Amino acid sequence: MTVPDLTPQRDSSPSARDPQPADPAAAGVASDPTGPLPDVVPPVVVVLVAHDPGWWFEETLASIGAQRYPNTSVLVVDAGSADPEQVRARVAATLPGAHLRRLDDNPGFGPAVDEGVRSVQGAAFHLLCHDDVRLEPDTVQIMVEEAFRSNAGFVGAKVVDWHDPRRLLEVGMGADRFGQPSPYVERGDLDQAQHDAVRDVFYLPGAATLVRADLFDALGGFDPGIDFHGEDLELCWRAHVAGARVVVAPDAVI
Repeated sequence: MTVPDLTPQRDSSPSARDPQPADPAAAGVASDPTGPLPDVVPPVVVVLVAHDPGWWFEETLASIGAQRYPNTSVLVVDAGSADPEQVRARVAATLPGAHLRRLDDNPGFGPAVDEGVRSVQGAAFHLLCHDDVRLEPDTVQIMVEEAFRSNAGFVGAKVVDWHDPRRLLEVGMGADRFGQPSPYVERGDLDQAQHDAVRDVFYLPGAATLVRADLFDALGGFDPGIDFHGEDLELCWRAHVAGARVVVAPDAVI
């Protein structure tokens, strides 16, 4: 199935092919996440991978649809769900403006994202999501702003417990020299603003990650050989090698 372009085509001029870091205000991104945004802002395509999603799916879709960031399109990649018609109906009922791409099997999160991104043209950023996240209404706006402010290639959010948002799950991750994940917080720690500063991290868990589209293309996307766990760490590792910044913006909450 061919998914139509989700956003306007990029300008083909040399300056458009080689975007330069810019001040958020100069890029058309408001500095106040609660204030009004201009009409023209960098396009973001949310690529959400779903596989037999559970009861939470409607809340995930609704939270994406409720984003205050105005230039957002959504592509749901159904990675081999047992009942694809049910997934289609749930997406249509909750987020009717979303596009849907059906895969016959489940290749894993990374390869499913890669397959979805191939259908997208013209995006400035991709927001790569699992099907079990719930975004606060200003999450996308804060992440885009931070990408410009920090000249970052990857931006992550503060991840809190679904049922008790006072509890932290992840605020970026570290790793040792062997690639073994090393958390910066203990899961379940109370959120007392102790991790609320923007900072560089080694990698971002894949729940919801904003990545510059041109950087994702330059890196070649996820490693197709990693189909279960570790794809997020490996991609961010390659981003570091390429000289890109990977940061967490804790004001963005999922």
